[in-house]
Parts: sequence; C-alpha cells; structure tokens
Amino acid sequence: IDSLIQFVKIEMFEERVICLSQNIYPAPEVTWATDPPTDSRSLQNFTRKTLDSKGLFTIESSVSMIGNTSDHTYFCSVVSMDEMQVWTASLHHQDELFGEEGSGLLVPCMVPQPRHNFTLTWTFIRTTESIVIFTYDSRTHRIANLWEGKAELDIDQAHLGNGSLHLLNPDSLGHSGAYICTFYGFQMRHQVQTHVNITVREYIIKCSNVFCVIFLYMYLSNILLITKIYILYMLLFFSKIYICNIYHMYYYNIL
Repeated sequence: IDSLIQFVKIEMFEERVICLSQNIYPAPEVTWATDPPTDSRSLQNFTRKTLDSKGLFTIESSVSMIGNTSDHTYFCSVVSMDEMQVWTASLHHQDELFGEEGSGLLVPCMVPQPRHNFTLTWTFIRTTESIVIFTYDSRTHRIANLWEGKAELDIDQAHLGNGSLHLLNPDSLGHSGAYICTFYGFQMRHQVQTHVNITVREYIIKCSNVFCVIFLYMYLSNILLITKIYILYMLLFFSKIYICNIYHMYYYNIL
C-alpha cells in the first residue's frame, strides 16, 4: 500500500542544507535547485534512504552551501515514484538587517507565489524564546497579530508571495533577534530567515559654542572645577562650531 508524502523539512546545519521527509512508500526521489541558478556540478547532493520496521522510507538529502549563506535560496523537491506528487520546500538565510530605534523597518520575505491556499506565519526568536507573532490563513482570511500596533504586513501582497513584515516602532530590547517567515500549504513550504539588530538611536545636534558650553558644564557638573575650566577652555580655543553627539540626552534631563 502506497504511503503518500506528508511533509518536507529543510534546514541549514553548519555548511550544509538538509532536506528530510519521512513515512513514505515507495521510496521517492529528491531534486535540488537554487535561486539564482547554479551549475548542477556545484549542487551535488548526498542522499540516504532508510527503511523502518513498518516498511516506510525516510529520505534525507543534503548539499553543500555555495558561497555565502545569503547568496542563494535553496529548493528541495521530493518526488513520488509515480511522479504524481511533488512536494517542494525552500530556505533562504538573508543578510543581517540593521535598524534604529523609533524608525520603521521592513523585514523582507519573498517566496514563489502560492498556487493554493496557504498559511503565513512570522516567528520571532530571542535567545531561547520563540513566539509566533503573526499568522494569516488564506482560506479563512483569519489574521492573528500578536504585535498589533507594532508590526503589520500587506495581505494582498502576501497572496503574490510577498510576506514582508513592517516593524512600525522597533526598540533594541524588544525587537532585536531572529525573524522567520514561513509560507506553507499543499505540497509546499517556503521559509526566509533574517536576524534583525535594532540599535539605540544616537541624537546628533549641531549646536553653537554657547549651547555646547552650557551642556558640557551641566554634564561635567560632578567633575572638579579646575578640570571643567580646562575642558571648556580647550573647547573654546580650538573650535568655532561643534557637533554634540548626545547619547539619549533624556538620561541627563537636558531634553
């Protein structure tokens, strides 16, 4: 009795991309591709098929990563022996994305356009904590946004394969971490992973001599008087206009 393909899992481990599917009969075949395309000789795979006590096959196939981690999207297709079933999974690790506190940031997620109903999820991982922050079901049109008011995406674009997430007002503590975008549905699973680093905003103010002198005097209020006089003298002597790089002036009760 045939046992149909139920799922395909793809992941990166060290310098290899691994594709896995289980509980299948008869044994399927595996094919690999990349975007952008690469020479087949560069994409040689190692595939292992094992038979369990129930007579069902587990197939595991892997290829070496080509170039940098973010250079390619890897596609693994598991094909049934009669070629009536083709399950495809893809994985793309994007370059680290940098943003600034308080400034909106778009986390890209582009996959092949879904041909059937699909579910889109965004998972946020910080240290060992993993949480699904957004879910959309194209069949029921149901949306669950755990970060309502903090993140959003364009549902119409999601139906075209663009599930990019817009972080509206990120902060370094709450929004720095790994973001995993997953489209999954009938015979397909596509995943895009991005590490996001939100930095604390540095306020840069062009200021006149007088303003800088006042600010520095207040900032250095706990320093010995002679030291303050020396610093202010050097400041006035060597420059006419100063750039004050103020790191969260709120901490010093200036703004």
